[in-house]
Amino acid sequence: MTDREQPSTLESAEASPPDEAVVWKELLYEAGRRSRTEVEIFLTAFLSACQAQGWSDWTPLRRLVALEDPDLYRAILTGDLPESFPEGLRKAWSAFARRWSARRDDPRPSASDGATLPRRGPLQAGEWVLLIDAKGRHYLTRLEPGQNFTFHLGSVPMDAILGQTEGTAVRSSKGHPLLVFRPTLRDYLLQMPRHAQVVYPKDSAVMAMWGDLYPGARVLESGLGSGALAMVILRAVGPTGRLVSYEIRADFIRRAVRNIERWLGSIPENHEIHNEDIARAQVEPESFDRAFLDLPTPTEGLPVATGALRPGGILVSISPTVPQVQETVEWLRASNLYGSIEVLEVLVRPWNVKGHSVRPAHFMVAHTAFIVVARRLRPGQSFVDDVYI
Repeated sequence: MTDREQPSTLESAEASPPDEAVVWKELLYEAGRRSRTEVEIFLTAFLSACQAQGWSDWTPLRRLVALEDPDLYRAILTGDLPESFPEGLRKAWSAFARRWSARRDDPRPSASDGATLPRRGPLQAGEWVLLIDAKGRHYLTRLEPGQNFTFHLGSVPMDAILGQTEGTAVRSSKGHPLLVFRPTLRDYLLQMPRHAQVVYPKDSAVMAMWGDLYPGARVLESGLGSGALAMVILRAVGPTGRLVSYEIRADFIRRAVRNIERWLGSIPENHEIHNEDIARAQVEPESFDRAFLDLPTPTEGLPVATGALRPGGILVSISPTVPQVQETVEWLRASNLYGSIEVLEVLVRPWNVKGHSVRPAHFMVAHTAFIVVARRLRPGQSFVDDVYI
């Protein structure tokens, strides 16, 4: 991003000698907008360290918070900033990145140990917590003793949260109240890192219900993406179920594995992941109870998914566009292997309820995708019906 593309708040700081407190506030605010996950945590922690050391060379720091997430994340992983940054800042960044890596590998409980941490009782080190400010903004962070959660409304010592129960209210260094809860799966899915568009909770909830997921179910998934739908499926089928996911892109698999591990602690033993195009996969016939497809061209995965489904099994396909839905439904009808074909769209409209002001919110979560659901018939049948709701 060029200097002319910087936010106006940062541009105005160039016009006159900057007030240090104001500049740091702006920098931390911009850093907090990079991501609500590891990038934000690293960058805000690094800026706080620079502030503590009295750094006052604002130009490279502004460049730093203006980097795009992929570039910044790569710099965090390698510990190296481009040579266009001042040598002093590059050395400080490299040293901090090394300490950050060591801290992430510390044997204390961490996000990767989430599966062993309690879901009730006092909040413990290593747990993810959700902080909610007075305007309803959500901040996802990990509890670590001796660390601070820093954002544009100040900072909160994590030691003040450790040992508390959910629903506790804390105040930032600037006096702003924050409510503390353990995050739900919905909270995590909306804020976790992603390559592709995730399946939104409003859609995955309907997919799980219409797909009739149950403990012990054997589920085939194609289109792992960032792992959002897989986590919903794994929770529903439980340890006695089985999920087999196919994903053609290795970078998507790496991101999905990381997201699942951050939430569940590790990839469950009952989750198989194949870096393979489902259209070329060899799947045992009628070995699955449910099949979930999230593909750019669903019809390419339908032949294998259909062969893998047992009679009475349920197919669920999600697509963002009308042509994809039309092609999917036409394929299902032409196959004469499906009945009870449904096409759904889920719209969520929040409401404001304040005193006598009871009205719809000014925004709503409208179209995200279409969901196609169908039941697998016993071979030799030809009955196909459509269900309209």
